[in-house]
Formats: sequence, C-alpha cells, structure tokens
Amino acid sequence: MKGLEFSTSLLFFWIKGRVEVDNRFVKTNLSNTLLGFIPAGKDQQNIPLKNISGAMLSTKYFFKPIILGILIFLFGLGTLSDSFIGGLIFLLIGIGIAGSGIQTILRIEKAGTPYHISVPFFEKEKMQLLNDIIHNALADDTDKTDLNLFFDKKSQ
Repeated sequence: MKGLEFSTSLLFFWIKGRVEVDNRFVKTNLSNTLLGFIPAGKDQQNIPLKNISGAMLSTKYFFKPIILGILIFLFGLGTLSDSFIGGLIFLLIGIGIAGSGIQTILRIEKAGTPYHISVPFFEKEKMQLLNDIIHNALADDTDKTDLNLFFDKKSQ
C-alpha cells in the first residue's frame, strides 16, 4: 500500500490529509477547511480502482480569496503604525487567504463523477506523485485482466 500525507491548508500547515493506494482501492482521509485555513471536519472515502477511469492534475486560481487576502493584507499594512501586533496578525491572515486562492487540484474520475482533492500550491510535487501512483495502480489493475500479458510474463 502506497500512501502520501500532505497539508490541506496554507496557513495551518499541520492540518493534514492522507491518500493511500493499494491494488483494490484509493482511500482518502482529508481535512475540510473554510476559506482554505479554518478546520471544518473530515472527508473519508474508499474508491474502488475498478470505478476510477482516470486522474488528472491542475492548478487553479480563485480570484475571490486572492482579492480578499490582498485587501486584508493592505489593511494590515495600514494598521501596523497603530498596533504592530494587530497589523502583523492581519498581514499573516491576508497572506494566508490570498495564498489559499492558488490551489493544486487532483481530480479523480470515479464512476462518471469527479472527486477533487485540493491542496495549497506548495504541495504540487506530492500531488504529482500521487497522480503517478494512481496511474500505475490503474495500469496494474488493467494488466491483471489481460490474459495475453499474463501468459507472456509467465513464459519468461
């Protein structure tokens, strides 16, 4: 069983998600967040490999969180002279919300409906690795049902 653990939030990097892939299932255990940084429950699924038709990786830019984060960041810059700690808090929250607007999304097609795993932009390498693991598992699953390939391997 191959598994990967990754951060699901930019600001609260300790909020983790986990995806495991074996020869029969893709098992997800993800933490849900609001605005990309407020913890809001868990999402667990077991997706049979037979129901997965493919997986793809993309990067999305969501402008509402980016603009909101920039506005909060600018507000934080303005309040730095009045209250350093308060301004610093607003700066960090603004950066976190703006950064959560840049998402790497792994889309798994399962039985005709997409299942999305969204992570911050800095987890793109892990999502690429997970995408490759899923593709390899799908290829191995297809190879199990190919009798010509089975007998070719057996004769070697």
